[in-house]
Amino acid sequence: MKTAALDALSPGPGGKAPFEEVYDRYYFRVLRYVSARVSSRQDAEDLVGEVFLYCYEHYADYDSEKSAVGTWLYLVANSRLKNHYRDRREWVDMEEVEAFLSAEGGELDRAVWLDQLRGQLSEALAQLPERQRRAVVMRFFESRDFSEIAAALDTTEGNVRVILSRSLDRLEARCGALREFL
Repeated sequence: MKTAALDALSPGPGGKAPFEEVYDRYYFRVLRYVSARVSSRQDAEDLVGEVFLYCYEHYADYDSEKSAVGTWLYLVANSRLKNHYRDRREWVDMEEVEAFLSAEGGELDRAVWLDQLRGQLSEALAQLPERQRRAVVMRFFESRDFSEIAAALDTTEGNVRVILSRSLDRLEARCGALREFL
């Protein structure tokens, strides 16, 4: 079953995933986010190193009940970006940088929202009956058509549509904004 995008981090002591898992899962996402906002790859890598060093040093203080780990990482990254531009203000017009970050704020908000929604979706999928979960995964994560799903579930295409409709209703009840996501 291809659910790599939905894999939940394994909770460790205190309900938090080991930091190594957090690093492995989010390093390239944060690097992509930072790279889009700085002029050189070296600066991006340095900033991402600072982000993860800070997060590593403060991971014991991170409260998974308050926000998703991805949300926390993006907030730290955004703070480091602001510091980066502030420290280089003799070369960069801060008003331009603030305007850029404000304009990109929608992207950050969407990234944070999607990260939280993925977590909710992963939990909601885990609570579906096996047949419904398989149908949702095949349709929306493996992009299979109704005839393929019907063959895999040994049922009719019409029944697949009913299974998917009921599954989406259950998922939407748990995730609220799910139909926008799918």
